[in-house]
Amino acid sequence: MSDASHIPAPAAVTDFKVRVLLVDDQLIIVEAIRRMLAGQVDIEFHFVTDATIAEATAERIAPTVILQDLVMPDIDGFSLVEYYRRNPKLRQVPVIILSAKEDPKLKAHGFEVGANDYMVKLPDHLELRARLRYHAAGYISRLQRDEALALLRECQQQLAEARLALQQHESST
Repeated sequence: MSDASHIPAPAAVTDFKVRVLLVDDQLIIVEAIRRMLAGQVDIEFHFVTDATIAEATAERIAPTVILQDLVMPDIDGFSLVEYYRRNPKLRQVPVIILSAKEDPKLKAHGFEVGANDYMVKLPDHLELRARLRYHAAGYISRLQRDEALALLRECQQQLAEARLALQQHESST
């Protein structure tokens, strides 16, 4: 019989839901997106209308996807994407740009600054849900992988320490 008290609890990442943060200054867009996602039990919806608190809010709620408007007062969407990418807590979170314009130059620039996707407002609700789930699934898989690797490293360290203790015990007897 072995003592399993030193083995860490299973990863909590498996409990993750699709957690969306919408950053858009237009309440009509916020309400439209909220309605598109209403009733989806696997999607948790959050929003901010003030771009100046978007990064702090994202750190606090830990979204699995950020929907980012491009044209906002104070800080434009491209700058916010750059902020997310420089922030170690948000660097890997998928960002979908929402724009009123279907402009290849805007799209290209969005990808250059680190966006993962680009959608024209207002997208079809089925497409929006599918893209949110797709991007969130990739991100959650990455979190789960990273957590499993950390657990593996910890177990390897414990095994190495146990071997060393056994070798020291054997050499002293």
